[in-house]
Amino acid sequence: MKKLLFAVLLLVTTILAACQDKEVTEAPAEPDLILHLSKSEGKDYTLYKKIEDKETVTMVMDLLSQVDWENADVSMSRQPDYKIRTINRDPTVSYEQATYAIWISPQKDRVEAVIEGQSKYGKMTKENTKKLLPILESP
Repeated sequence: MKKLLFAVLLLVTTILAACQDKEVTEAPAEPDLILHLSKSEGKDYTLYKKIEDKETVTMVMDLLSQVDWENADVSMSRQPDYKIRTINRDPTVSYEQATYAIWISPQKDRVEAVIEGQSKYGKMTKENTKKLLPILESP
């Protein structure tokens, strides 16, 4: 009887030890919203960066939401320097995908933007431009 009890305890201890060694790893959750950044290459735009970091995505979207948007059809003298395309991965959130055409002033102190297909135009503040430019210009 003692041998049987010892064997059961040994078996339970072995099982518990084996279970304890296994790490439960969860796959990192994919962000609900990602950004595709494209640069002008002639007349075409090439994707050069995907931003999936939630903190950076939130910061860029906050900066864009702070632009004082006007309803206007504008015609710029040159192609946009960058395009930012929002991609929503969460079907439960009703976020309209948008493409922002971005022009940087020659002094690099101001960003002008157009929301393509919505006839929205706006200028970013100098302070917000300083926050956005490092994100756009880093590889």
